[in-house]
Amino acid sequence: MAAVAYEEEIFDEGFGKWWWVLLITGTAWLFLAMIMFRFNLTSVKSIGILAGIVFICAAVFEFIMVATVRRWYWKALNALLGVLLLVGGINAFARPGDAFIAIASITGFMFLLVGIKDLILAFSARTGLWWLRMISGFIEIGLAFWASGEFGNKAVLLITWIGLFAIFRGIESYISAFQLRSLRKRLTHA
Repeated sequence: MAAVAYEEEIFDEGFGKWWWVLLITGTAWLFLAMIMFRFNLTSVKSIGILAGIVFICAAVFEFIMVATVRRWYWKALNALLGVLLLVGGINAFARPGDAFIAIASITGFMFLLVGIKDLILAFSARTGLWWLRMISGFIEIGLAFWASGEFGNKAVLLITWIGLFAIFRGIESYISAFQLRSLRKRLTHA
């Protein structure tokens, strides 16, 4: 019963009926990841544009989350992350050739913020699939430090980081969808 009270604090009941939208979002993220790993990109400009698409999609998801959470601090966290992702996406579109190193740095910073957010959500809820979100958060934080380091052949690594980011966003969308569905069922039966 305490978990239901906690979840009532975070999510708006009216959004629970749209849980399936998160399934579609998760599927789209996974298809994007598959496309990223299938490309054999040698052009830095192409990588910048693809990174911009991923960042913009992630920003849209974060802004949707702003509309679904109730507490001001969750709204602020999602909004901040959404703005940072949007700025990264716009930068990638504006100067894809010149922004290659910046995109790698933004990717590391983005992984760090998203990983921290996933850990906060996992440890604060501790219901359902919280452990999967926790594992995802730890891996994202590890990828943040990996992405921030100086490695040879940055193009291949950047494609890998962006593809992994899309996979983790897809997993988070699935987790959120089923948590919302479960919450809606419990609230309607309560």
